[in-house]
Amino acid sequence: MLRAMFCIVVVGTLPGCFRMSVRSGAPREGLPVQRMGSTLVYGLTTSNVAAPECQHGLSRVDVYWPWWSPLVYMATFGIVTPLRAEYVCAEAASAAQAPVPDSIPPL
Repeated sequence: MLRAMFCIVVVGTLPGCFRMSVRSGAPREGLPVQRMGSTLVYGLTTSNVAAPECQHGLSRVDVYWPWWSPLVYMATFGIVTPLRAEYVCAEAASAAQAPVPDSIPPL
């Protein structure tokens, strides 16, 4: 009985937290957009969670497991794991912030 309880505790602690964040440093435009997706077969492949159409690129991207994702992971033995992706579009750069092209100095 003790061995079975130990195995249940070990299996229950295996699915940990997952979070990936990417910040571009560009100012944000608008509110975050959330999309749901999933990883399949112990993370070997993911479903296509497409980013929103952003004219000026992305400012922030966060991909993480929702709080209930480890429960689904354990119930399906790692075959399916839900993911949540959160995107924020970047704001248009003004003319003052535009980079100055390199010029060749005179000889």
